[in-house]
Amino acid sequence: MTNLHRKVRTPRLRTVLASACAASLVAAYGGVAASSASTVHRTRAAGQSFAGQTLTVLDGAPTGADVKETQAYYNYLAKVFHQQTGATLQLDYYTSPSQEVTTIETSTVSGSGPDVISYGTSFVGTLQATGDFPAMSTADWNAIGGRSSFIPADLFDSGTSATNDIGVPNETNPFVLAYNTEYFKKAGITAPPHTWSQFVTDAQKIQKAVPGVYGAGFDPQDPYDPWKNMWFYSHALSGLRWISANGKKINIANAQDLAALSFYFSLDYKYHVVPPQSLTWNGADMGSAFTAGKIGMAIIASYGYTAAAVGTKVQGHLGYALLPDIPYGLTSLPKGGRPVETETTGNYWAIPKYAASKRALALAFEKVSVSPQVQLEQFKLLGWMPVNAAGVKAVEAYSAASKPFIGAESSAYPTSIAPVWSYVETGMLTAIHNISSNLATSGKWNEAYAASQLKSAQAAAQAQA
Repeated sequence: MTNLHRKVRTPRLRTVLASACAASLVAAYGGVAASSASTVHRTRAAGQSFAGQTLTVLDGAPTGADVKETQAYYNYLAKVFHQQTGATLQLDYYTSPSQEVTTIETSTVSGSGPDVISYGTSFVGTLQATGDFPAMSTADWNAIGGRSSFIPADLFDSGTSATNDIGVPNETNPFVLAYNTEYFKKAGITAPPHTWSQFVTDAQKIQKAVPGVYGAGFDPQDPYDPWKNMWFYSHALSGLRWISANGKKINIANAQDLAALSFYFSLDYKYHVVPPQSLTWNGADMGSAFTAGKIGMAIIASYGYTAAAVGTKVQGHLGYALLPDIPYGLTSLPKGGRPVETETTGNYWAIPKYAASKRALALAFEKVSVSPQVQLEQFKLLGWMPVNAAGVKAVEAYSAASKPFIGAESSAYPTSIAPVWSYVETGMLTAIHNISSNLATSGKWNEAYAASQLKSAQAAAQAQA
């Protein structure tokens, strides 16, 4: 079973693209096309007919537990796009963050590649640094409904300012805590935890009340999730920024982040509220364990858990809450601490400079992707949240349960748009993966080893700042 929420973080491109990358341009990995038997509807933009044209879009490959739903979404998007433009949608897939980066790098260097590129939050600074992605004009925004129609927080990663947007948000995925309401009731827990102390206590209560079940689960080997846990917790401890405002100073090898790592892994080595095997888990494994009723709470969950719970032991017993934001051992935030339950998340469409001749068609595609009918369908299939007023209205009318997620996204806290962010993010992920492997192998927490991993990650990122 794969991840129950869409992965949205991708490593950043290098600020200066190496010309050697051109030799490794990634070819198409698969595609989605509307049926040729469909009635062709023609539209015109700047006197141009789109009938018979093909638009190539780079996005994540359908994989894992939601592969059918993701494919169904792509098929639906292609169908509506074809109906409204007469053009065919061709999807080029990436199956890993590194593959996505390579494709974007080599495409911009060679001047040939996908006509529209999907990128994750905090990626915009680097894309703009390349100079290969023209800013959206007022006319461009108006062609897709107007900039003011979008949720303000979702526009943070459209551009480094409101005047140089290069990306159009098309979906969001706020993160929350998922919990089993049946287990909470058996354990006498009346409300989800607000502090990490309560989280540990609740997990212990679940284990006592429901023998054979672990109170919680985490996914330290996931290629996207774990850094978020560190980022949230270290902000709660001190509000410390991993990257200075000017993007030149990296600060992750510090007491706060070491404390965040120590607490995160203490769920295993000290409190024993997560399964020992979860040291090797990714998000898919955690989600699978949760829906199978093997754990009572899942850290870093999204609305995708709702669909995944259908037909499982958790159906009818699924609850969501904001993640705890008070550090372990405290009842309130320490001085300087900042409550962060979720980051700004999502995916954006960007049109590269080399695709100038396809820009009108690309904008038509973006308009289709953020239409109420498509946003509602992607919510039904995948639990992705809408990005504009029309989409919010459609989704909330369909499901009242979406409201907490949409509210969380509206007040989400952004990470850094500095180009060096990818090196910080991937460096932290590497550190966590290594620490988790070391703990799984040795069975003991090694704080000196953890500190050395943070130091190595900081040095590697600092070299790119």
